[in-house]
Amino acid sequence: SASFLVTVTLQPRQPDTVGLVDPASGVWRLRDEAGTVASFYYGNPGDVPFMGDWDCDGVDTPGLYRQSDAFAYLRNSNTQGIADIRFFFGNPSDIPLAGDFNGDGCDTLSIYRPSESRFYIINELGEDEGGLGAAELSFLFGDAGDKPVVGDWDNDGIDEVGLHREATGFFHYRNTLTTGIADGQFYFGDPGDRFVGGDWGIVDGADTPAVFRPSNTTFYFRHTLTQGNADSQFVFGEDDWLPVSGTYGL
Repeated sequence: SASFLVTVTLQPRQPDTVGLVDPASGVWRLRDEAGTVASFYYGNPGDVPFMGDWDCDGVDTPGLYRQSDAFAYLRNSNTQGIADIRFFFGNPSDIPLAGDFNGDGCDTLSIYRPSESRFYIINELGEDEGGLGAAELSFLFGDAGDKPVVGDWDNDGIDEVGLHREATGFFHYRNTLTTGIADGQFYFGDPGDRFVGGDWGIVDGADTPAVFRPSNTTFYFRHTLTQGNADSQFVFGEDDWLPVSGTYGL
């Protein structure tokens, strides 16, 4: 009898890269690893932008949260067009969070409520302009004024949360979706920097910090989850644009 050995070659995960969104005009500019930029319009002035893999295809695409009415508008391609998915979740003035909070390979939209310093996590998307039910997880973390961020800080395949204190550059994070003190904390960047997390390809699977500095329109990347100077950097964008991160499939 004959035996056959089948070899399966897994494609390496592409590193995350960054983009910028002009909140005044709705222009998105997504930059790939080689520096090529894709540009398109999506959303209305004042919408809060974010990125996520809504259809589980390994590519992050735009999302918008309209804080005036707590409506989310998600698109499944990095192109101009209308939303593919629309629903509401949370309360007006909540801050949107996109991530894979249960390790199933699909991103969902959750929220952070600044008035309560509380995260509300749900592992499904809404549809048909309807509303989602109650959050599956709810927990306290951080102080008033902190800005929420999402990342897989411990490389366990599940996104967790962190908080960035823009006034000081202080970043602290949790490795579980529960109330508690920070599992790690350090300073990175300068006051006024805008924080994003991503797997920049240095420690595959683990997310680390980056900041966008409006004063000189420069991104600064840290390749390990430790305090220190930036490991890489480049100039990109305009000073009043908002940073996003993801794997864009450009």
